Amino acid sequence: MVITKDGRTQREFNESVPFWTDDYVAFKQETYIREEKIIEHNIATVAEEQQRAIIREDDIYNDLRAKIGGLEGGSAKAYKTFSEAQSDTANIPANSTVYVTNDGDNTGLYNFDGVAFVKSDYDPVKQSNEFTKASISSLSQNLSEIKKSNEDSSVIPVLVDSQNKILIGYNESKDRIEAGGLQEQVIENFPNLMKSEDTTKVAVLTDSMHKILIGYDTEKDQAIIAGLELPNKKPEVAEVNHFVFDGQSLGIGATATTILSTYQPYFNVTFGTGPRMDSAPVSVIPLVEQFNSPASDGGTDRGETPCSGAANYASRAMMLENGINPKDHVIFCSAAGHGGYRIDQLEKGTTWYEFLLHHVSEAKRLNSGKTYKVQAIAWVQGENDAITGTQTSYELYRQKLEKLQRDANDDIKEITGQVDDIKFISYQLSYAARTWSAQALVQLHLAQESDSFALSTPMYHMPYAPDNIHLTNVGYKWMGAYFGRAYKQLIVDNRKPDFINPKGAQLIGDEIHIHFDVPKAPLVLDTTTLAPTTDSGFKVLVNDASATISSITAENDKVIIKISSTPAASASVKVRYALDYLGAGISITGGGFWKSSRFNNRFN
Repeated sequence: MVITKDGRTQREFNESVPFWTDDYVAFKQETYIREEKIIEHNIATVAEEQQRAIIREDDIYNDLRAKIGGLEGGSAKAYKTFSEAQSDTANIPANSTVYVTNDGDNTGLYNFDGVAFVKSDYDPVKQSNEFTKASISSLSQNLSEIKKSNEDSSVIPVLVDSQNKILIGYNESKDRIEAGGLQEQVIENFPNLMKSEDTTKVAVLTDSMHKILIGYDTEKDQAIIAGLELPNKKPEVAEVNHFVFDGQSLGIGATATTILSTYQPYFNVTFGTGPRMDSAPVSVIPLVEQFNSPASDGGTDRGETPCSGAANYASRAMMLENGINPKDHVIFCSAAGHGGYRIDQLEKGTTWYEFLLHHVSEAKRLNSGKTYKVQAIAWVQGENDAITGTQTSYELYRQKLEKLQRDANDDIKEITGQVDDIKFISYQLSYAARTWSAQALVQLHLAQESDSFALSTPMYHMPYAPDNIHLTNVGYKWMGAYFGRAYKQLIVDNRKPDFINPKGAQLIGDEIHIHFDVPKAPLVLDTTTLAPTTDSGFKVLVNDASATISSITAENDKVIIKISSTPAASASVKVRYALDYLGAGISITGGGFWKSSRFNNRFN
């Protein structure tokens, strides 16, 4: 709102100026010049739209000719004029579709029954022209409204009302967008807003009671719209933020009895009796690993869990990448899994599901006096559902895992009183995946398709223990770091964690092009971290028979696999990765080579 030296608003000043004064004449002259510029711009826009319509019509014709020419059997043809079609009836099969592209009233689609042409009412070019005319008409109407505005010449009108008052315009002198009348309301309310004790919210629009209708919450990093909950709301950070590992033995440090993480470099914490809560806890201590025998699940070889690797990596990442002091985001990390358990031994209604909830209730009790919530659950399970003798189906495993997430979310929120949902961050298993890939595919597909699931890492590149099943202590800390990165991206950055996600594939002659979402291009063949592997871990099946791969290359965001011959058009082609071959010196069941996620893609 403009205020003159004598205290009047710009509108009051304008109304007080006699129309015959030199100032007013100059004022109107400037307005006319400005309006002429707007009109010239919009006339040019109309001309451009008309030219685009002509080009669009030609493109439709050329596109149709190209597509029709590629159809089998000559069942569709295109001609520029109707007479051309009539003169070529000898070459038009009966029941063909004929398109006349540029012949006045004769333009359109026809059906040729072998004797006569019957015209269709549908005409895409006509519809395109009508759409263009409607757009031009609308633009011209807006032009006439713009021309009528007679307000302050410093404001270029964008939208005016029926009284020719500017509703929305651009103020050149103030370099800002103005919306008629709203600014006065916001400015009048501003002193009251400034008195609010809540300095974390910025008001854009308020009601008569000075409540924020539209604004921005700086603490939650999200918009405010009349109190509505918005999708993808950034999780709130509590004084204590629990990250719980659940699943089976790889989540509780099986065989890694030599402890690596003996001190806490940040401010992360756990139970006094260790991350597994190997006995009843009476205190909270800095997060370090412990070897206790027997452990919470009765095992005698449980040591370095992924907890320290996960929490400490997350703290480091949010400090370096987000400028967050680790003491302002304390992670309470614990491991509630049970070695050798199937998913039906961990789901709601089982003893070990109650143990998961016990981790939550005990952590909340021991942190009384502080705000507490569970941020996420790390899912480390699937091997005992994939082993020979069990081999839980894809459908059943997916159904049970989705239900487990829903149940855990509901029951944990009941304990903590938190509003934010608890999402699952999974790994993608390698053990037993060669013989039964269902669990690995469920873990990938849920990360691709559900907002309640995320993926942290595949497992084929981890250092495995001599039993070829579990990890070394270094392996658990390394795996934990991947979970920590995913936690930081999910909770702090409020986005899906990174992984190289297979999007789709194309069969082009004797080449298969597989496209990925790549967090940081280009894709590379990793011959440093990973062991040499047959065909880089890929396998191609043509009609279920193994095809010979001539070469595999990486190019930006895709992998190009060249096979020895071009499959027939009717052939079924399937690409498998990290399911069939082991790297040299690797002794896990299943394995891989590419820095991505296992996938199974089919072409039919």
